[in-house]
Amino acid sequence: MTSWNEADFIPYQAVHSLAEGPALLFAPHPDDEVFGCAGAILRHVDAGEAVRVVILTDGELYGTERRQEAERAAAELGYGRPEFWGYGDRALNYGEPLIQRMQQAIERSRARIVYAPSVHEIHPDHRACAMAAVEAVRRAGGERWLAMYEIGVPQPANRLLDISDLATRKRRAVCCFDSQLARHDYADFVAGLNRYRAYTLGPEVSAAEAYHLIAAHDLSAGLQQLYQSLARRNSRGAAFGERPLVSIILRSWGRAGLVEALDALALQTWPHCELVVVDGAAVGITELTAWGGPFPLRVVGGGGPLSSAQAANLGLEQAQGEYQLLLDREDRLDPDHISGLMALLEQTPSRRAAYAGVALEEGAAECNGIRNTPWDPQRLLIEDLIPLNAVLFHRDLALGCRFDEALGAVVEAWDFWLQLAARGAFAHRDRVTARRCLTDAELSSNSGEEGARGRLYAKWLPQRSPAEWLRLFDDCRSAQRRVADCEQRLAQQAAQFNAGEEARREAYVVRQQAELQGEEMQAVVAALREENAQLQDELNRTQEGLEAVHHSTSWRLTAPLRWLARGLGRR
Repeated sequence: MTSWNEADFIPYQAVHSLAEGPALLFAPHPDDEVFGCAGAILRHVDAGEAVRVVILTDGELYGTERRQEAERAAAELGYGRPEFWGYGDRALNYGEPLIQRMQQAIERSRARIVYAPSVHEIHPDHRACAMAAVEAVRRAGGERWLAMYEIGVPQPANRLLDISDLATRKRRAVCCFDSQLARHDYADFVAGLNRYRAYTLGPEVSAAEAYHLIAAHDLSAGLQQLYQSLARRNSRGAAFGERPLVSIILRSWGRAGLVEALDALALQTWPHCELVVVDGAAVGITELTAWGGPFPLRVVGGGGPLSSAQAANLGLEQAQGEYQLLLDREDRLDPDHISGLMALLEQTPSRRAAYAGVALEEGAAECNGIRNTPWDPQRLLIEDLIPLNAVLFHRDLALGCRFDEALGAVVEAWDFWLQLAARGAFAHRDRVTARRCLTDAELSSNSGEEGARGRLYAKWLPQRSPAEWLRLFDDCRSAQRRVADCEQRLAQQAAQFNAGEEARREAYVVRQQAELQGEEMQAVVAALREENAQLQDELNRTQEGLEAVHHSTSWRLTAPLRWLARGLGRR
């Protein structure tokens, strides 16, 4: 039977500070920074650490007034003046513009800790700010922390900051917001929340602020879990302006893992997407709602089992987006995968397909490393270079192109890319922003795979003239010769390096021996010098004693006797 302690869910010890160093705080509205984490701000200020506060919106109908209130609260807290970005109330969107602006602010401020609202907040501006901050901190990386604070909803916390000695100063800052206090007694609400947060702490703690603290380098692994409870209830029907619709076609042959896959896709920062789920196993995926996070969702298929090629073709037929992307249920995309490819296509209008690097995995473990090869249409003819979920393509480029059901799952995506490549070049984003979980067929190296490759070659041989194939083979032979030449030069350089290394090693040994001999000689000289110094000291002492005798009274009185003795000795 599994057991746990209360401390597994909430801290039973308070901390005095969350992190040392410069701090950057994102607040959706004026007053959120004070209600949520005035105590943390005061801790940084009292420690002499820089605090930068960015308030994203002006806050409903009280823009100018609330700005002034926020500035008075800032003076009360002592961190300087807040920065206002001027977004409209309830107009914050989780997407590339906000994420990139936040990332730039993080990097320029060199913040060691970034504060943002909790992803469990219910106000849409709070959630958008929270999600964008998480992604911005993930991208900024480095040795920094993200601290999520609570405003209107208690969050699962892993740090409780003791603000018992700061409660009075925090209340004075809260009371600067007259426009809000006229509507509700927020000062008491905030004090009540801080008092409640001391529930698990000792009697010496009368008030605390609750935070969820996570290191930037841990966000990549925990990003989906952090968002899962939020992504399914995200805002609906956002305004997309002129941004093209992207159809994300997800092939699935079962329910297991499907909800997790949709949660991951809900994190895409390109705002205008639709999810097209292809039920390849005809399992009747009825538990899916009409939305996948912020995106509309449709389930197609279900009339009978489909092969992987049939499922892909059905998804392409049902997709309504101007751009399309295919993936399987186990595949994952970084939040900026689609946004990054769309930005690349906007920069290269002559290209209608773009792809990024993909990390290949077998289950949960990496097996074959990275596929991130620059665009080379000739090489694509002879080698499968681009995984399924790497490519975003324009629907016009794929008109008349289909996944070939006769080839087999191992090479069907390769064949599809060859069809698209015959119509135009692909743009390459030199960054790994996706993961591909390889299928059993893709991992095998048996005759079945060889047969699939043979069928693909047989299909594409007639598509090129003999002269084109000869040029391609000549290019391959030239490349092989260049590789062989490079390998030969590397071998020669390695031999030269090894010979030089041996000579350097021998010279080093000689130097070491010389140094050792020199050290031994120095030791002998030092010993002799020390012995000489000792003898000199003894001589000095003897001379001092002799001089003392010469100057003594007894020496002077016995001088005649010594003279008489010397005379007798001469006789």
